[in-house]
Amino acid sequence: MTTKPSDAPWADEPYKLLATPSQANHDEHAYLYTASEMTHAHNAVIRGLNAIVQQAPHVPDATDKAYNERDVKDLLFYVKSWTKMVNHHHWVEESFIFPEIEKIPGCSGMTKDPRHQHDLFHPGMDRLLAYAESTKPAEYRWNGDDGMKEIIDSFAQYLTDHLHAEIDVFLGMKDVDSASLRRAWDHGEVVAKQTGNIGMLYDVFPAVLGAIDKTYEGGHPFPPLPWVLPYLIKYWFAAGNGAWRFNPCDFWGRPRPLHFALQPRL
Repeated sequence: MTTKPSDAPWADEPYKLLATPSQANHDEHAYLYTASEMTHAHNAVIRGLNAIVQQAPHVPDATDKAYNERDVKDLLFYVKSWTKMVNHHHWVEESFIFPEIEKIPGCSGMTKDPRHQHDLFHPGMDRLLAYAESTKPAEYRWNGDDGMKEIIDSFAQYLTDHLHAEIDVFLGMKDVDSASLRRAWDHGEVVAKQTGNIGMLYDVFPAVLGAIDKTYEGGHPFPPLPWVLPYLIKYWFAAGNGAWRFNPCDFWGRPRPLHFALQPRL
């Protein structure tokens, strides 16, 4: 359960968050650990998506007298950063985690479905990234055939269905060797950190930290990052960038009201 900052719509809807498997089960086997860690990552993706679809409709475009170029520019940067975050997550899966898992006896073919599911939503995400990178603020529209809503609607259900289904894949690994599975997962985490670059500190990492709700289900110690990183992000890499107004949480994982959203329900 999330400690919502108000009664207003928040980033736990419209797309449903996942329940963490370790909340209901207690097992030392690595399948439960990997499924739970993946759940935390997937919930960050879902919160980011929900933050976009909850707020973007309330950012006036150039046809509205309340239009503010800076607001639209920040929204497009946030959308670009979220998309890059998701793409990096799936790139690490496909390039490192899945191949290592497939080497474990009994796991051959287990990542076939997640790979296929990636193919269902990546074309739409590529369109969204291109839109966010190339659209001038005055050209931005949420509704309409050339609007951002149409692009998101084209892939969001495929994406969220995948994020839920993939957890079941990891939960299905309880009969494989635990140590081998944990090594494969740890290897993926190391690679993910090593393949990062300085540019990600300005876009991807602020999007990740701003979508982690540390109050969820009573709290989880995720992500496994140095304690100093939120301070570096807030006071250096994210400083002065208004895009992070769209984050549903602050950089320490505390939920906050969505900056562009409907007023609290009566």
